[in-house]
Amino acid sequence: MKTLGFTLLASVAAMPLVAQETRQMDAHVHGVSTLELAIEGNTVEINLLSPGMDIVGFEYAASTDADKDAVEAAIRMMLMPENVVTLPEAAECRLTEVVAHLHGGEHEHAEGEGHAHEEHAEDEDHKEDGGEHSEFHASYSFDCTHPEDLGSIGLPFFDSFANAEEIEAQYVTDAATGSAEITRDAPELTLN
Repeated sequence: MKTLGFTLLASVAAMPLVAQETRQMDAHVHGVSTLELAIEGNTVEINLLSPGMDIVGFEYAASTDADKDAVEAAIRMMLMPENVVTLPEAAECRLTEVVAHLHGGEHEHAEGEGHAHEEHAEDEDHKEDGGEHSEFHASYSFDCTHPEDLGSIGLPFFDSFANAEEIEAQYVTDAATGSAEITRDAPELTLN
């Protein structure tokens, strides 16, 4: 599903995503995260990418103990999906996989559901003009008994991360595709 759902999402929404990625990587807009959501059958896949500034208040490689603690705390928060997304109880969804990590500088990588914590070396692909922009990435997979009850997705993300201002979302379901700008004032994605 992961490959199929996000391949489908990418093909349907390729141009807005490319424009957003270009904007985010080139201009690196603080306060703006991106969310990709795909629902196929009973499976829900969610990808979230957020600038480091929005999550921990800085973008440079964590070098002090305080910075490293902030990164670890943020990853631990993201490993609990209820801090980022909430699905309607009526859909009866259970988490099947979660991954959260930091891109840029020293990589922190953690996976939930029995996977181990790993540290990765510096990744040159995330450097830009000699400077570095860190971004947090979280992925969630759910299996839902009643996916027809997934009319909206709550985003407590804004309560968890005070610097976050907006999420630009793209979604694909069995019935619809779309996009939305989600703000702190209205932290919910409605699926049409």
